Amino acid sequence: MYRIKDRKFIGRRIKEKREELSLSQERLAEAIGVTYQQLQRYEYGKSHVNTDRLQAISNALDVPITYFFEEPGDKKIKIMERGLPYISPEEKEFVEYLRKIDNTEYKKGILLFLQLAAGRVKK
Repeated sequence: MYRIKDRKFIGRRIKEKREELSLSQERLAEAIGVTYQQLQRYEYGKSHVNTDRLQAISNALDVPITYFFEEPGDKKIKIMERGLPYISPEEKEFVEYLRKIDNTEYKKGILLFLQLAAGRVKK
């Protein structure tokens, strides 16, 4: 069951991810269209982050918007896609890289490899 997160929690998650990526406040602020002072207010929970701005931050930090509501160190990330109740961080990373591949034939090759590795296709 999810607990409603307050603005300090969300701000802390923004700051953690920004620092993990070695981004300055100035660079992230510029990327999302605010001053670095406003970003500081978000990070320290002094200002509410509206949904549009949170989506911009999510895009700039290349994380799903749900990242800001997850407890640090969560081993599983809830998803609703395809009826899967959870996806591991490794599976999430795999999907993120797969989505970056534009070549359909490469994707089909990767799928075939996975099917072979899982024993779903006979050699």
